[in-house]
Amino acid sequence: MFKHLIRTKLYASTPDELVKYGRQYGIQISRSQANQLLTFIKKESIDPFSEKDRSRTYRYVERNIGHQEARQAQTLLNQLAKQYNLDHLL
Repeated sequence: MFKHLIRTKLYASTPDELVKYGRQYGIQISRSQANQLLTFIKKESIDPFSEKDRSRTYRYVERNIGHQEARQAQTLLNQLAKQYNLDHLL
């Protein structure tokens, strides 16, 4: 159930939402970069619960947005998963 809700939210996200969340959590991302990232996620059918897909996404972020931002995103995902007791899903 949680997986479905999270996937639905991810695929329905807009670049503006991604920029907003980035600011909220201290990750610098432009609207253009957010659009590129969401396009990648949708085109590649990324599953956020798949370690392989998360690794592919982090590599994409490193190449197209920045190494520091990829590390920050990875750290943030782990923190949020723990905060909401969903770390067992990762």
